Amino acid sequence: MSDPSRACPTGLAGRLEPEVVAGLAALTRVGRALTATGSLNDIARHALGEMRTSLDLQAVVLYVPAARGRPVLRRYLELWGDGGGLVAAEQLDFDEDAWRLAFDGGNPMVFREPGGWLVENPFSPPAEFWLVLPLKTAGHLLGAVIASRSEPVSLDPLTATLLALLGEQLGAGLATARLREELQRGEIEHERMRLAAEVHDGLAQDLALAVRELAYLESAPPARDADASRERLSEAVTAAHRLVRARLVELSATVPAGSLWAAVEDTCERFAGRGLAVDVALGGEPPEVSARATAVIVRVLTEALNNIDKHAGVRSADVSIAAAEEIVMTIRDDGCGFDPATALGHEDGHLGLWVMSERARDTGGALDVATAPDAGTTVTLRLPL
Repeated sequence: MSDPSRACPTGLAGRLEPEVVAGLAALTRVGRALTATGSLNDIARHALGEMRTSLDLQAVVLYVPAARGRPVLRRYLELWGDGGGLVAAEQLDFDEDAWRLAFDGGNPMVFREPGGWLVENPFSPPAEFWLVLPLKTAGHLLGAVIASRSEPVSLDPLTATLLALLGEQLGAGLATARLREELQRGEIEHERMRLAAEVHDGLAQDLALAVRELAYLESAPPARDADASRERLSEAVTAAHRLVRARLVELSATVPAGSLWAAVEDTCERFAGRGLAVDVALGGEPPEVSARATAVIVRVLTEALNNIDKHAGVRSADVSIAAAEEIVMTIRDDGCGFDPATALGHEDGHLGLWVMSERARDTGGALDVATAPDAGTTVTLRLPL
């Protein structure tokens, strides 16, 4: 059991029931565990471990809904102390009435008999004392913590409130950890699509041209045609090499620390080092934005400058960024432009603009591309503050 003075003001611990003191300690320690970094499984394991220690539980098992709309819970994670040889069931089946009674209210429940009146005892051999703590957030059931204890848990109003708070805290923490994992998976998927776009739109085309020229040279063409083919081959290999080196630099670089303006300037300087002159205009003081928003802005800027470098036929670009009610970044060039009505899209394998648009949309923003043949291109990114 934890030191009661860590959870209660001096002197108060002596006037509270031990289980209430343990509950307050559990709230504090579980809260700390839920703010740690790591995977959903790691955070859940740490938080449940703190709960088991604080409340002196034999076993604590996290169950999650087996499927939407089905009154079934399946075992997700279990931690054991002095479990007394108990084994937790892999799956708990409820009838509809028992499911609503158990979880609609989100209230903790304590059982003091081997056979539960609501659901079969989840432990084998049956635990003498066990409790069910629903985990809900925003009215949605995330799961339930089911625990056994060697001594009964008193469910007086104060203890019930503490357990309910503990369930809400666990539910909110696990929901946050799950959302963080989903966001990370989304970022990985976006990076995969970005790399696919660059490989298809750049590297694959350069290498395909090189293969064609090599095949042509093997056919022993006339000397003049062979010289022209070798020149095209050299250009294709050089372009492929330049693209690979540039991407390796980008993959090894992290989003710059410091302000958003510093990140934008650093990105533009990288392209200036590759021979693309970039005129940067920064509007006022840099806003406070999340690391994820900064990453989206930098990656959209990088993709737009890559397109200018590869396709626009010019060696300069203008970048402006400002923040008022929203962040607005504009990238302009005076190059060849294109006809949006006839341009190839992501369904044709040209993924660059589509990836930029998806990045903006997933951050609550929008991307606009204004262009026409021989009229240059303007890419505008808008993100909410």
